[in-house]
Amino acid sequence: THVGLAVRAIGERPEAARAAGIAVNRVRTLAVLTGGALGGIAGGTLVLAQAGTFVEGMSAGRGFIALAIVVLGRWHPLGVALGALVFGAASALQFAFQAMGWNAPYQLFLVAPYLLTLAILAGAVGRARVPAALGKPL
Repeated sequence: THVGLAVRAIGERPEAARAAGIAVNRVRTLAVLTGGALGGIAGGTLVLAQAGTFVEGMSAGRGFIALAIVVLGRWHPLGVALGALVFGAASALQFAFQAMGWNAPYQLFLVAPYLLTLAILAGAVGRARVPAALGKPL
């Protein structure tokens, strides 16, 4: 689609996107603001819905998992959404396995989503490519 090509062009060749009439700075600013808003909502959900209050260390390495998900998603929004869905499903399964009453240490269930993410990431490292214009000024 046109939007998908525009997003990819902004990350790979912003000068080409600009030549096509796309306001690169506006799109980048909106992307950063949207990401910040979604991160704030996620943090609020973590505090209010899961823990009930702020506790030091409550993110439990989720930021690193988020970075791994971006790499797994190959820096594309749909890929990142799919990677987040896989990690979310693994986290949900962790609770389901604990509820089944299996005779295994609970730490094994807690680490399962992280191990799954690391295993997938280990297999995808050579194929992932960072956008060419990442971090470069306009």
